[in-house]
Amino acid sequence: MPARQSRTQIKNLRVCRVSEDSRTEELDSVIHEVEVVIRLDGRAHRRLFCLPTHLEELALGHLLSQGIVASPDIKIEPRKNDIWIYSQRKSGAIKPQKITSQLRIAQDQVFDSVKRLDENSILYRKTGGTHVVGILDDSRQIFVEDVSRHCAIDKVIGLAVKRGIDLSQSVLVTSCRQTLSTIRKAIYAQIPIVISVSAATDLAIENANLFGITLVGFARERQFNIYCHDWRILPPPG
Repeated sequence: MPARQSRTQIKNLRVCRVSEDSRTEELDSVIHEVEVVIRLDGRAHRRLFCLPTHLEELALGHLLSQGIVASPDIKIEPRKNDIWIYSQRKSGAIKPQKITSQLRIAQDQVFDSVKRLDENSILYRKTGGTHVVGILDDSRQIFVEDVSRHCAIDKVIGLAVKRGIDLSQSVLVTSCRQTLSTIRKAIYAQIPIVISVSAATDLAIENANLFGITLVGFARERQFNIYCHDWRILPPPG
């Protein structure tokens, strides 16, 4: 299901629209961006720029996908655009673990996940100003759009965890390129398959291979690349 939309996500502004032979003043829809501060155990931890929605899930997904906390059992208090978190965490970063999930999906499921991603790119179609990401398992799907690809991934991870989805049996599908910073989120979240309609960098591929993630890129127009651990993508029978 797509994340709930709100009028606070879009603003209508006057623009001067220019073509080769004309200039006209028109209303245009632009995405609304705010600054959000995550405060961890009383201290400012991170400033993020994102849509003003799903802030509790953003904080939860951020802490889990950065290896700051290992459990979702933390106290989170959104206060307007500040998010206060009381984690009682131990000092030191959590080490990423290799993914051992035996999840496999059919080749057609890759195409289907990209189709669903496009169907849920609602704000993108209106403004051209968002990334869209989704988490899918056998029976459920969650999609989130945001101005920041990192925040979109954090939000969808937070939403999935709060709804009891087993990330080790799920697929992450994204509209954004996969870099080291985004693939590390999947590593910490223990998501075994990452699909992108865009490109992947060499460091993303290297770390996906090292930590056991099946990384798919350029999934569009009924074709895609598998960069590593291709055994999780099953070819058509016959």
